[in-house]
Amino acid sequence: METQQQPVETQGALDFIKAQDPEAADRLKRLLERKSFLLDRNVYGERFTERQFDLVFDPLLRSAHEKARILEALSIKDETVASLSAQLSMDRSRVFEHLLDLVKRNAVEIAGFDARHPVFKKR
Repeated sequence: METQQQPVETQGALDFIKAQDPEAADRLKRLLERKSFLLDRNVYGERFTERQFDLVFDPLLRSAHEKARILEALSIKDETVASLSAQLSMDRSRVFEHLLDLVKRNAVEIAGFDARHPVFKKR
């Protein structure tokens, strides 16, 4: 089966994600490997368009990339939601949502508190 080459920015994002969160990179890679099948037909015999695939894949890639950026920052220094938000120019609620997911996946843990604000660290 011929593998379709991804754009440089997608491949670069996948490489960055793999360096920080190999599990997430593997999930995205498996989805990309199924792309040609999904564009051809799904289990119900329906076809995805390229645009429909991108509408599903792009937010997943963006979310995984944001989580990888958080993990990279936490590998340097333990941080609060507010400091991560400022450092990464990302909305606080988005950072918090990502941290909740990373805590649930045991990639991040609470290292302590800074004036009632949890300080997160990479496991």
